[in-house]
Amino acid sequence: MPSITSPGRRSPSPPSHQQASSAFERSHRERRLYEASLGGCVESLAQLLQEDGLILARAPVTCFDETPLHVACMQGHVHFAKVLLAHKRDLAIKLDLQGRTPLHWASANGYVEIARELLQSNPLACLVHDEDGCTPLHLAVMKGRSNIVIELVKARPEAAEHTLSHGQTALHLGVSHNCLEALKVLVEMVRDGDLVKAQDDEGNTILHLAAANKQIETVKYLLQRSEVDVNTMNRNGFSALDIVEYFPKDFKVIELRELLVHAGALRAIRFPALTTHREFVDNTNEKNSTVVVNLASVAPPSTNSPPVEAVPPPSLSSEIRKQEEDKHKKWIEKKRDSLMPWLTKLALTLPAACGTRIWKTTEATHTLQEHQ
Repeated sequence: MPSITSPGRRSPSPPSHQQASSAFERSHRERRLYEASLGGCVESLAQLLQEDGLILARAPVTCFDETPLHVACMQGHVHFAKVLLAHKRDLAIKLDLQGRTPLHWASANGYVEIARELLQSNPLACLVHDEDGCTPLHLAVMKGRSNIVIELVKARPEAAEHTLSHGQTALHLGVSHNCLEALKVLVEMVRDGDLVKAQDDEGNTILHLAAANKQIETVKYLLQRSEVDVNTMNRNGFSALDIVEYFPKDFKVIELRELLVHAGALRAIRFPALTTHREFVDNTNEKNSTVVVNLASVAPPSTNSPPVEAVPPPSLSSEIRKQEEDKHKKWIEKKRDSLMPWLTKLALTLPAACGTRIWKTTEATHTLQEHQ
């Protein structure tokens, strides 16, 4: 069947040789721009701008993965980033494929001077979150970039209030990634008691997380803060002390328990119990397995009976038993290894010593017989 063409429209004509040549030149210049950004070559950038004054204006459209400023911020090319911003300031707020601004990359990599330039160009970049919900401040705290945290909070203090999809604050991320110094900087700068006491969707405070990860120094620091409530319960009905009590006893657990008890921490069994069935993650487990705790099986204490300690469920008990058995085996192996050198030495020296004694005894016997 013949094709039907609208009478007022013409079929597109193939591109002319001149158009194809122009498209090739633009593509080649874009490639050169990427290479210049990768190497931080300001001279190459100046040459490209002289050849095509609109090359940076087209960059957000033609560079789908990231702009030249994204690349410069990944590589830490300060002077190159300054030149780009001088020619096109709105590059500071452009997004890459992951929804990240150049400030996300500068913050994650710890490039303080570039971060300052980007914040001067557009401070609102502090509040942009990527496809994972992370702002530049979240990435800076997760990576332990304390100097970047200072710059971001100075530019936009409200950035610290942004939470992730599970209700985690930047402080939760600081504890989860064990970045104590960045955590301290953020706490000192924000001075917001509600932020320090904030709970995620599971009801965990940063003290819960620090206890669960056995971060002794972090727990010590948090217990010095007046904003921290040591007896806050999460949605499982656990206080920080409850989490520590469920771990197999080792030196860290014993020290954590002493710190918490000294600060006035109590077992949640003394509080009104929550009869829910939820789960928490034991981050110290090598397999990072999920331990299920059924609080419905734990009855709240009555006023007529003494407090009853909560008994771990079978799944947790078997896990504890297995870890205790492993510890016992390791202890036996350690003792055996420490005794082996001594036993070897004894085995080597004992026959010689015995032989000398036997020889002396035999000689004395012969001498006695001769006198007789």
